[in-house]
Amino acid sequence: MSVVNGCPLEACIARPADKDRVYSLKDHLLAVADSCGNQCGDRPDRLRFLAGLLHDAGKSSRAWQDYIQGKVKKGVPHSFAGAMLFAAVFAELLETWRPSRQDRKNLCHLAVSLTQILYNHHGRVEDINGDFPPWTGVFAPVDILETDIPGLLNLVALYFPEIYDRLQMYIGGPQSLVEAISSIAGPDRWQRWTNEMLTRVEKLLREGNPYETGARLCLQRENARLISADRLHAGSFTIDESSYLSPDRAVPARDRIRHYCNQRRSEMTGQADLSILDVREKWRKIAVDNFLANKLEKIFTLELPTGYGKTMTALSVALQSVAQGLSKRIIYVAPYLSILSQSASEIKAATGLSVLIHHHLSALQGLVEHELVEDLLLETWQAPVVATTFNQLFLALFPYRAQNTLRLAGLRDSFVIVDEPQIVNADAWNVFLAMAEAATTEMGVKFLFVTATMPGTGGGVFGRVVSLGRAEPVSNRYQVEVGENEDEDSLAGKALESYHTFGSTAVILNTVRDAAEVYRRVRDGAQKGEVYFLSGQMTPLHKKEKIAAIKSSLKDGRSVLVVCTQVLEAGVDLSFKQLFRALPVIPSLVQAAGRVNRHGEGGKGKLFVFDFYRGGEKKTRPYVYRDWEQREVTDICLTANKIFDEAATGQLVRQYYQMCFQRNTRQAGLEKILEGARGCYAAPAGLSPFGRHVPQYGVFVPLIFGELPPEVELAMKKFGCTKPDEIWDRYASKGFLSSLEYVDKKQFMGLMQHFIVQVPEETAGEVGEPVEKRAILRIKGNSLYSEETGLSSINASDEREIWFI
Repeated sequence: MSVVNGCPLEACIARPADKDRVYSLKDHLLAVADSCGNQCGDRPDRLRFLAGLLHDAGKSSRAWQDYIQGKVKKGVPHSFAGAMLFAAVFAELLETWRPSRQDRKNLCHLAVSLTQILYNHHGRVEDINGDFPPWTGVFAPVDILETDIPGLLNLVALYFPEIYDRLQMYIGGPQSLVEAISSIAGPDRWQRWTNEMLTRVEKLLREGNPYETGARLCLQRENARLISADRLHAGSFTIDESSYLSPDRAVPARDRIRHYCNQRRSEMTGQADLSILDVREKWRKIAVDNFLANKLEKIFTLELPTGYGKTMTALSVALQSVAQGLSKRIIYVAPYLSILSQSASEIKAATGLSVLIHHHLSALQGLVEHELVEDLLLETWQAPVVATTFNQLFLALFPYRAQNTLRLAGLRDSFVIVDEPQIVNADAWNVFLAMAEAATTEMGVKFLFVTATMPGTGGGVFGRVVSLGRAEPVSNRYQVEVGENEDEDSLAGKALESYHTFGSTAVILNTVRDAAEVYRRVRDGAQKGEVYFLSGQMTPLHKKEKIAAIKSSLKDGRSVLVVCTQVLEAGVDLSFKQLFRALPVIPSLVQAAGRVNRHGEGGKGKLFVFDFYRGGEKKTRPYVYRDWEQREVTDICLTANKIFDEAATGQLVRQYYQMCFQRNTRQAGLEKILEGARGCYAAPAGLSPFGRHVPQYGVFVPLIFGELPPEVELAMKKFGCTKPDEIWDRYASKGFLSSLEYVDKKQFMGLMQHFIVQVPEETAGEVGEPVEKRAILRIKGNSLYSEETGLSSINASDEREIWFI
């Protein structure tokens, strides 16, 4: 029999001392308990308090204290101890409280969930096993003796006096505690608790719409409550008024948008179709008025043709919600990394508000085991305005790791703008809608889906969806022509002919590799002409410089040829006379058409659509558009409409979605929600908006392109950096990030974003080198990054390149 070997709780620390500040473990446990629950509340709230009080109980072991003080290098597991103690204390409370039958089911449901959460609060979101508690087979009950049992249980006794005598018995005879924990694995404890949980779940599912109820049960709110309390206190992060957007700040930001739009209208007068300029302001007002008439609703749609000012309209609605006291934060969500910086810049310019940009900062798998400072910083979403990606929003609703639930806490009382929702994979769409609706019900979130091609919502939203408007085109800006097959050489020839004849021309390919190959050919054929390349495998600064150059040339009426991936299809205000588009699916085709004669500034533009064959043989469309039904429906629609203009696109899109729904209602995915509601949390965990998940790796590229934006220049000066290499040196230096205050950390990580490219694993292994205990890789040599194409010419496999468009 082992002896109690823990360190006295009063002497334990939660993390290393910072200068003269000591981080007491006991203080940490109490702070997390207060954030998770209420010691004087009802029984569920007291259980949440108890979970917070015990979550880091394992840190009172001598082994963990030696580890955190640097005496040993290897990490020491500690989460199991909190789960064991929580379950043991809950067993005593259940016997003492003797709740009614229904209350018992409710309490067992919560307690089983909290036990699982405590056990995995530094790991993956795992399923609840109905046969055994989570530590079975990994840790033995006797392992609890490595912690400070007297200190921990005396602390519990202060807040749960009704079981004081029982806790004192455990303190006096630790063997009895070990036996109590052992007994939890028996049929009279854990199995009975999980049976009570499942009985409650099944009753709830039967009483209403099972998917609607299941989504609410599946939402990882309890996990988010504990994780945010733990991480924010451990990181000394304070959530205060500066984390939210107040009505007093929203009103001037809303008014500033009006001035911003008026200024843009003045600049465009004489260069654009007046009817389009007028309709932008008209629909902005209509959408806001419709929102005010339905402001207590939770889910909204807004359908505007591309170029009709949907971003500014959506922002105006969101700010109106904040001004009315209905929302406290705005979260703008875009499909691709490539447009985040552009959209964030426009939001900042229009509103005058700072924007926190968040996208994935994953390191090579297995590089580090503990949570990273920058992950915590960005994943909290504790900023008035956040710009993030579909991937990050999905990780909030379908968390894969406990850490992901931080952003779920950030969603509370937010107004979420989902830009271009039609890009969400068809199999994930209904599941996403159901979880989004659950967030509106349980967390006070409002969602606005804004696009020119809105998919149906009836398969996943079970309540009311309010349309803020659906505009039809006021003029025919373009004509679409479906043509013959093309390869690199034939397409390059046609693009060059268009460039020399008509001037502004763009080519959009489906994959990075295809775009790079066509670019190489047109660059050589254009001689000294203005030829540009764009893809997601370029730094934000590089893309920004390229887009600024393209805009300047187009504004001056010079001939421009752009070869790119789908970067141009969303969030980029560029307009071309002719555009060549490798065959996508109908919604993507319509988005591409929005870059043709965008402002009605000239005669009718042309969009040429074709099937692209790499090397004349390999059809690359399926690498990006994987759903064969959507491809088939697209082909049917285009076979019947070889030539059509903008006025016909609305009906074409509606026909496309109707045919897709008739072929497949996509209800099967909703079963994942029912599995999650029953405790199989891994079923919906990690659901990707784009289908199969492919890891992304951030590579720091210390290069400057064009003139630095003022905010980047100021940030570099603030942190004492005169060149990008010095930014990296500070990031990589030991103790630098931990020495910064919360706001400074946020600003420094925002600075780094301007020099980071997200790449697939193969590319990361080829061009990046990891740094110990850091999430971001550094490029091995600046020569690997092309001034023309960034990292786009470094070929990834077809299976991976598609995610980095």
